[in-house]
Amino acid sequence: MSILPPTPAPTKRRKAIPNVNWGEYPRLTPGEYSAYCKWAEWYWEPGYQRWTCLIHWEILVAGGERALATVPQWFNGGNGKKPRAGRRANYFAEWVKANGGPPARKDRLSSRVFVRRIAKVELGDTGGLVPYSVVRRVVAWSTGTPVNKSHIKENMAKEH
Repeated sequence: MSILPPTPAPTKRRKAIPNVNWGEYPRLTPGEYSAYCKWAEWYWEPGYQRWTCLIHWEILVAGGERALATVPQWFNGGNGKKPRAGRRANYFAEWVKANGGPPARKDRLSSRVFVRRIAKVELGDTGGLVPYSVVRRVVAWSTGTPVNKSHIKENMAKEH
């Protein structure tokens, strides 16, 4: 004769509780790193009511074979109908350095000048409860013109 465990009493079915996702950003040790700019675009930031240029940098390990993480950098573009980069703006200064000189026309400051380029960048942490890494500044542009990602290793070898 076997003894069976008691049958549980019927219970109300609970609604499934949804998982709450959050945007986890990487955190690296602050300092200087080689990086590859893989993406840069302007967008309207509704939280700050202003235009923002977001740049995604792949932080490279020594030798440039692979990326440690993708880290953001932001530039303020004002709150007008279109993004604006004044002569004293951080975006304008970085654009001139990346371009190798001032723009030919005052209204042409495309974020594409950063894309597919290698640079030495300085990483820092954000403040807040859960800090993450951001690019604080570009120390030096390593490549003079945009490059294909397959040329990263070649350009990294020239650097060292």
